[in-house]
Amino acid sequence: MNKKKNIVLRPPIKTKYVYEKLRCCKNCHNYTALREEKCTTCGKPALTSVQELAHKAAKRSLSSDLLLVLLLTLIAVVFSPTFQLIAISAASGIAMITLLLVVQRKALASRTSIELSKMFVRDRERITSGLVRNLEIAAAQENEARSYELMREVAVLIRNDHIRKVQILLLQSLVLRKDMDLELEPLLLADFDPELAAYIGELAKIKRELIKDRTFQYVIKYEQKIAAMEHGDDILAGVAGAAVRMKRYVLAYASFLARYARKLPKDRFLRLYRIVTENPDLNWGALKAEAARIYEEKYQWDADFQQIKPRSDIHDV
Repeated sequence: MNKKKNIVLRPPIKTKYVYEKLRCCKNCHNYTALREEKCTTCGKPALTSVQELAHKAAKRSLSSDLLLVLLLTLIAVVFSPTFQLIAISAASGIAMITLLLVVQRKALASRTSIELSKMFVRDRERITSGLVRNLEIAAAQENEARSYELMREVAVLIRNDHIRKVQILLLQSLVLRKDMDLELEPLLLADFDPELAAYIGELAKIKRELIKDRTFQYVIKYEQKIAAMEHGDDILAGVAGAAVRMKRYVLAYASFLARYARKLPKDRFLRLYRIVTENPDLNWGALKAEAARIYEEKYQWDADFQQIKPRSDIHDV
């Protein structure tokens, strides 16, 4: 097995909307989700955001409406037979133009959204081709961390298990640390994957807050396959330890916790025992009896356990 590399993993670029990662080359009209300075297709420094393109298209569309009203006003003035009708036509035209400008100023944002939608439909194949090219660029990187960073940007827009699998393999080639901006639920696969299970096990040690409902459900679904892995029981115990940080998780996955409570380190079992003991009216199933047995066998004389008293509110840790 190759030795894992200790490389800095940079945080992802945050955007409010997924499409904000897309840029288009004004020269060759190809799309990219990467942060390159020049278009990788034509080599020109002509990349601009899709929002900017849609904004300009919306302004052109609104300008066309304004020019139409102006043209109609001029026609009305030119063909008015009397000075009075000329004045009326001119005044009406100015009023309509003024009103249209006010309406357009308020409608610009919605018109921009319409132009964005048109762009995505019209350029669907071009966008897909650009993202596939981005994936090829990401895969060609010699630096695993850089390859993962590029693929992570594209994966926000293209979601499939093949890309997730590659991302997991890249992450598993790195030394993972708590200070890294890691993710888990966006990487969950439909089927069992030992590399994903190992990744979940690592996160249970360094960033257990990333383990949430979908991950618990994945682990329980493939529990037997994970248990058959080398160090599989440690992975399952780590996931169980992550569950005890919230009372809701303990209650929802009580049966799973009952199977691995004995493998929990003292601090995690202390948390579990406190939740179960201080909420006796909840339906803990086999977990309540198992927690009591472990307490009697290992911790009944431990001073940390003597301070547990019934109370109504259990806070997350």
